[in-house]
Amino acid sequence: MSVEQVCGVLQKMDELYVKLIGLGGEKTTAIMENDVSALTKVMTTETKLLKQAAELEGEREEAVSAFLKEKGIRSQLNLTITEMTRLVFDVNEKQQLQETQKKLTDTLIELKRLNAINKELIEQSLSFIDYSINLLTSEPEDEMLYRNPSGQQQAQKPRSYFDTRA
Repeated sequence: MSVEQVCGVLQKMDELYVKLIGLGGEKTTAIMENDVSALTKVMTTETKLLKQAAELEGEREEAVSAFLKEKGIRSQLNLTITEMTRLVFDVNEKQQLQETQKKLTDTLIELKRLNAINKELIEQSLSFIDYSINLLTSEPEDEMLYRNPSGQQQAQKPRSYFDTRA
C-alpha cells in the first residue's frame, strides 16, 4: 500500500514539474520579447508552484517513512527511489515505482534544460544592458576627439550622455 502512496506523490510531483516546464516556456517568450510584466506574472506563478513542490516533498518523505515502517525498517534515512526499489519485492510494485521514477526523471531533465536556456537568455540580456549603459555613460577616448588643426586644445571636457558623478 505504501508503495502506491509513494508513486501517487511522485506522480503529483511530475504533474507539478510539467506545469513548471510550461511556465518555463512562457518565461522564455517573455524574456525574448522583453515583456517585464509577463515575466513578473510568470515568476509569481512559478513561486506558488515551487511552494507546492516543497509541500509535496514533505508528503514524499512521509510516504517513504510509512513504506519503511511497513517493511519493518526502523530507519530515519531519506531513501532515494532507486534505494527504495531494492526493498520492494513485488514485481508489479517494483515496475510501477521504476516507471514513475523514469517519468519523473525525464520531466526533471527537461525542466533543467529549459532553466539553463532561460538562465543564458537572462545573462545575455543583462550583458547587453550593461554594455548599453557603458556606451552611454563612458567618456570618449582621447584619440577619438577632434583636434583643432591649429594645435590649440579646447579647455572644455568632453561630455557623456549622462552625468555619472550624480
